[in-house]
Amino acid sequence: MASAAARCGNPMITVRLPAILRRSGVPDEVVIDEPVGTVADLVLALDRRHPGLAAAIDDALYNFAVNDAIVLHKAQETPLRDGDVVEIVPTIAGG
Repeated sequence: MASAAARCGNPMITVRLPAILRRSGVPDEVVIDEPVGTVADLVLALDRRHPGLAAAIDDALYNFAVNDAIVLHKAQETPLRDGDVVEIVPTIAGG
């Protein structure tokens, strides 16, 4: 069964959050059902829904994957479309 947002024609983007960002009240998966054009817009939409989340998503600490493809450069400018799945992935450093 389609969600109310899908029935009304609102865009939907699914965001998967890592455990480190899931504090009280923040689930592991959030559906954004408002228009967002870029990853930067998406972060702001997440922050409206869960205040303080944008500050926790620092681009030096996290990468973004859009539809299973890691975005390594200018992630905030990456365009998004209805139906995209965005995963926020902690950056892993090695030596």
